[in-house]
Amino acid sequence: MIEPMIKKAITRDRNILILLLVYTVLLLFFCSKMSPLYPFNEWSDVNLYFNIGKAIFNGRTLYTEAFDHKGPLIFFIYGIGYLISNTGFFGVFLLEIIGWFLLAGCAYYSARLFIAKEYAVLVALAFPLIVLTHTQHGGSAEEFILFFQAISFYLFLRFFKSGDKPHPCNYMLMHGIMSAATFLIKLNVVLFWFFPLLAILITLLINKEYKNLLRNILFYIAGVLIVFIPVCLYLYINSALSEAYDIYITLNREYASVTPQYLHVRLFARLRYDSPDFIILLLGVFLFPIKNLKNRIGAISLALTFIILFVTVNLSYIYSPYYAIPYYIFGITGFIVIVQFLAKYIHLKDSLIIYSFFLLVAIFIGIKEKQYFNVDRRVIQRYDKPHELVDQFSEIIGRESKPTLLNLGLDLGNGVFTKTGIIPNIRYFISPNLQYHYYPQMRDEQTKYIENKQVQFIILYEKSFNYEYFSQLPAFNEYYERVDTYTHSTHEPYHLYKLKTP
Repeated sequence: MIEPMIKKAITRDRNILILLLVYTVLLLFFCSKMSPLYPFNEWSDVNLYFNIGKAIFNGRTLYTEAFDHKGPLIFFIYGIGYLISNTGFFGVFLLEIIGWFLLAGCAYYSARLFIAKEYAVLVALAFPLIVLTHTQHGGSAEEFILFFQAISFYLFLRFFKSGDKPHPCNYMLMHGIMSAATFLIKLNVVLFWFFPLLAILITLLINKEYKNLLRNILFYIAGVLIVFIPVCLYLYINSALSEAYDIYITLNREYASVTPQYLHVRLFARLRYDSPDFIILLLGVFLFPIKNLKNRIGAISLALTFIILFVTVNLSYIYSPYYAIPYYIFGITGFIVIVQFLAKYIHLKDSLIIYSFFLLVAIFIGIKEKQYFNVDRRVIQRYDKPHELVDQFSEIIGRESKPTLLNLGLDLGNGVFTKTGIIPNIRYFISPNLQYHYYPQMRDEQTKYIENKQVQFIILYEKSFNYEYFSQLPAFNEYYERVDTYTHSTHEPYHLYKLKTP
């Protein structure tokens, strides 16, 4: 059973888990812009998640009253962070610590299946560093998904290590919960579970465990329902279930662009520019199963999982480094292979002093990798002066007693909602990167907001999809006046407009 197994492991490895918790806190404190060390996380994605989460927990219904086309669960996660700290990202930072601690813990216990404790600690310290190279500023949807993947990955490895024992139904319950949570954040990443689950079912069939096969299927369905029922119930009660399907499923299916010609370019780029990281992944995908997994069907399923994730992530012409995070889960098995090799030549003792030394080395590597300090030292020095967009615009907006805001782009403007504490009062208060022909309703509704003077302030970015349209809109020029402009050498200007006084 999973619960007794967890209790036994916590008791046995209490000191190591405390060490990993300290490591997680320190690593994120220095290497995530969710951390209170940094004045502000300006990344548009996390500000979008936070402010839709804020809208939800202030009574606005997701999709019908607060719009975005991503999965619902990421907004509820950020909404919980908002409840902990509603003036910034500290609440999300605490959730991030919990997630990364689980990540390090799963890496440790996955490694512990194949190597001694003192070497498994090295895997647990090294694995977060390879993920860190793709986390951008922290808090991405892919980052939270990786926490769910890590739990299932450990259970997959535990079963595929031998494969001759009955598959516990509780494992399948966890897989149902983890895959459903992922589905409700980002659709395509749920493919991570397809081949390993199929391998489990095939193994049960080969072993003629028909009764156990049926029970595993039922437990998986139960796990999915545990996650789906509360979310669907929320949407149904608020008459948003149909709209949620149309936006999250239908719109994303139409919006997705498949460009297979980019695959070989992206593969070359990984081998050319991320060669150390990618080689570690390939070791974990292809060499690790041969050396360590007796269940050959399971071993093949893991290789197929990496391939399908890599292909899915790289099919779109749009690419950001954090998209790759889901297949970086194989960094765990890659480091296991490396440590297995090193263990033949280097003898480590089970010593807290040695572990602490490696912990400090890992933190310094993480800090060097993110290189925030070369940038943020300047931000901190000038933080009292409103030179950055969020500070500059927020100072003006903050002079009003109950301001309302519409961001007609995305990017840096999203952070103004967070900084000022504005609760969105309209459905399309932020403009995701959806071109007009994909979803005309958004721009049409925003036009009505302007014509009806429903918002006091508007941010317009010259690089946004609809800049030309709104800048030439008669009602926009009649009712609003420009009160400030933010310029920067690396991108086009942002303009802040205010409703004219009658």
